[in-house]
This record gives sequence, C-alpha cells and structure tokens, in this order.
Amino acid sequence: MIVFHRPGADELWFRAALLSDALTMSYNDAWGGAIGFPGEQWEGWYDRWLVRHGGQRFYRYLLDSDSGRFVGEAAWHFSAEHRRYLADVIVSAAERGRGFGEEGLTLLCEAARMRGIAELWDELAPGNGASLLFRKLGFSEEGRGTQGVLFRKDLGAILNRVLVIGCPGAGKSTFARALRDMSALPLYYLDMLFHRPDRTTAPREEFDAALARILARPKWIIDGNYQRTLPQRFAACDTVYYLDLPLEECLEGAGRRIGQPREDMPWVEDRFDPEFRQYILDFPRDQRPAIEALIEQYRREKRIVVFRSRAETAMYLRSLRPTDEAQNKEDL
Repeated sequence: MIVFHRPGADELWFRAALLSDALTMSYNDAWGGAIGFPGEQWEGWYDRWLVRHGGQRFYRYLLDSDSGRFVGEAAWHFSAEHRRYLADVIVSAAERGRGFGEEGLTLLCEAARMRGIAELWDELAPGNGASLLFRKLGFSEEGRGTQGVLFRKDLGAILNRVLVIGCPGAGKSTFARALRDMSALPLYYLDMLFHRPDRTTAPREEFDAALARILARPKWIIDGNYQRTLPQRFAACDTVYYLDLPLEECLEGAGRRIGQPREDMPWVEDRFDPEFRQYILDFPRDQRPAIEALIEQYRREKRIVVFRSRAETAMYLRSLRPTDEAQNKEDL
C-alpha cells in the first residue's frame, strides 16, 4: 500500500535520484527530460515546499508500506498565473506497473480535498500514457494548454460517502472517528442503530428504515459490518475502508475494550461474551468471502483501501492529516 511520507531535509537524495533518471523522466522529454537537482539547491527548495509553503504548495514522497521503499513523489502547487492548483505525481521507472501511480494520485486527491481544495489540474504532454490513468480516476480533458492536454478533477465527489468495515476488534470505530475528525463528515455507528441501552436489539424493519435515512443523505461515514445490508451500502458509497487484520489482533482488540465506555455502543461491556468471541473466530470463514466478492464487484467503481495491520491504518491517517504539528511549528 502507498502512503505519503513527509521527507526530512536529509532525505532529498531520493528526489535528486528520481529527477535525474532518464527513464523515469522520459515522459518529460518534450520539456527537457531529466532534471538536475544538485545539493546546493536542496535547502532553498526544502524551505519553499515543506517549511514556508503558505498552504500554496504540498509535497510528499510515495512510500510503499510493504517494502519501506520510496517509490515516487506527489505534489501540488497553486499557479498564480493560471489561478489553479496543479498536480504532479512521478513514480520511479523501476517501480511502475504495480499500481503505485494510481494509489499516489488518489491519495493526492484525498489529501487536497481535506485541505479545502475544490479541484486539481494537470497538463500532460501529447502521447503521455498517464492520460489513461487520469481518465480512470475521474479527471476530464478540458482542452489544450501551452504544452499539452489539460486535465481537471472536481474533488467534491471524493470521500463523501464512506464505509468502514471489517472484523470486530480490528479498530474500525477508532479509524472512523479519526477520519470524521479530519473530514468533518458525519459518522454513524451501525451498532448504535441495532443495539439499545437495555441490551435489546431493534427490529429489522426499524433498523432498515434508520439505515435507509442515512444512505439517502449526501455525506456520511458508516462504521460497521452487518453483512445483510453490506451490498446495499456498497452500492451507495464512494469509498470503502476494509480493515482486514489478522484474527489474533482482532481478538486482542475486542478484549482490550471490555470495561471501556465507547461512543459506538450504548452500554459498557463487562465481559468478553463467548458468543461474540465465536463470531470473531468464525469471521474469516463466514464473513470475509462475501466482503471480498463485493470488493471485486466494485473495484473499478469505488475507492477501496484495504489495511492489513494497525500500523498501516496509522500511517494512512498520518499521511492525510490536514494539520502537521511539526510543519506548523516550522511555519511559525
């Protein structure tokens, strides 16, 4: 999985290597090909893009969380001349063909939207194969610029209707709350629709009616698996976050919340219910195949992000966080 990494000043060697590689920069042949980025430029460039950027520039490395390698860069900047935000994503030639460009560009759009940017633009040289990727991700061709084809994406459709799903104990509610706090989307817990404070449950008709009212709204995050209604929610959403953690971690996570007040449940659990524990144990057999079938069905229509560990969810949230504390201190 690709996540953003805010490079330190001592990590600019990667950017220098990326821009100087002729094969990586072959898309830029019409504008000069490979670009020099000598060490004497690093300090000034870093100050402009990552310290005193004034909200007009954004820059991150693309980090493959599986290997720990830097595989490319993603950026935008505000063009005063054209009065628009221009995007830029580069993946190292050695890392292409693995979907990193699609992940990086999608992540860039998500991060831009969370910072209040309404649209991103890019200009691609004629014949640049990346135009297929841009179209796939919803960029529309807006005409010709000075040196190529102009593409634009309206970011309003990104991250409006979000599902957070996975096995109990995987950290869905914690992730959903963090996403709510960054995006300002309203958050709804299916457990709160289904369970009542007296530990009874809502009738199916009542649950379904409440869920239908939520799905009819333009913006939401819905936290919960609830397999019976999952196809209905997949059809309505634009984004799915699936926390597919190892079974042992889910059991451990469910056990840790015993005795803890939670905003996603109307009571405090005082014991690890044996029936609930068995539900978790059976989840890989009883629930995962249906989830994976829906993911395969909607893979080309929805934004789907799968996390395999708590570390991946944490890295992902850090990479999207609109406010970087370290960055803010440097900006003062």
